[in-house]
Amino acid sequence: MDALTFQAEIRRIEKLLYRIAWSYMGSNADAEDAVQDALIKAWEKRDSLRDLKQFRPWMARILTNQCKDLLRTRKKWSFCPLEEAAAQEAEPAEPVSPVFDAVKKLKPELSLLVTLHYVDGCSMQDLADDLGIPVSTVKTRLRSARKQIGRTLLVEWEEAEK
Repeated sequence: MDALTFQAEIRRIEKLLYRIAWSYMGSNADAEDAVQDALIKAWEKRDSLRDLKQFRPWMARILTNQCKDLLRTRKKWSFCPLEEAAAQEAEPAEPVSPVFDAVKKLKPELSLLVTLHYVDGCSMQDLADDLGIPVSTVKTRLRSARKQIGRTLLVEWEEAEK
């Protein structure tokens, strides 16, 4: 694969890549870093892709693995300078919709599916192809995510009523 083909394919799926990374990482800066690192890895491993039709799932898998690696590393080396922590506590929290907050509380795999299916409008078949899992697994995970979101919203509603 030459550089122009690689670039064209990336441009076709750049929003998908960003959504995947954001679902795992939870912040714009971390998502951008994860996508950038995944692009570098993909470019270095581009000869391992045998069929250009499989570029989208291949790239999604590289990015997913990159996000998981970054999250593992973050758990090992989690620290925050004291000044930064104090500044964050002083800043008022931005208002967030309860549904968005509930989606953020899901496991990254479930949050990713919810975001791609309900926000981006990806079909279940496309999600299955991109993530390399059966359609039935996508359906099961989306059902589980909806139940968890419903439980979270119910608990929050009941607490607000007290």
